[in-house]
Amino acid sequence: DAWIGWHNDSGFLTCLTPDIYVKHDTGEEVPNPDRLTAGLWVADRNSRTAKVTIPDDIMVIQCGECLQIITGGLLVATPHCVRGAAVPNIARISCPCFVDTSVDFKLSMPERCTRADVFRNTIAQRVPPLEKRWTKDGMSFADFLGDTFKSYYEWNTKSR
Repeated sequence: DAWIGWHNDSGFLTCLTPDIYVKHDTGEEVPNPDRLTAGLWVADRNSRTAKVTIPDDIMVIQCGECLQIITGGLLVATPHCVRGAAVPNIARISCPCFVDTSVDFKLSMPERCTRADVFRNTIAQRVPPLEKRWTKDGMSFADFLGDTFKSYYEWNTKSR
């Protein structure tokens, strides 16, 4: 039922606009045909899930894992997924804007923070553990992304 499986955004910020649903055959815009199920879902710190409905005139900003690292864990990435409509021939259009940095940016936690501070409020049941991907203070954004993509591939293909 997931169009996009459970994940954390690995970068800094993700800006999200409300979803648009259209008929496959005509491209005609339609209301969300499955309001209770289809769309963005998040998991809280207790691994409970909730559907998020973004009002038509609102943009949502999600924190990514890089922001979690550079704030010493004050801001925490939230696991989320996108579930499809249980109605055939409907497409979802979404326009996320990912705000990131150059690939050589060093991901460092603030002075006087520890790795434990960065990971303290991490919600890891549904995604590969951050501490296995951000392996050292000052790791480059490129290396972090490479390790993250590899970890997600292994996480999603392993038998659980």
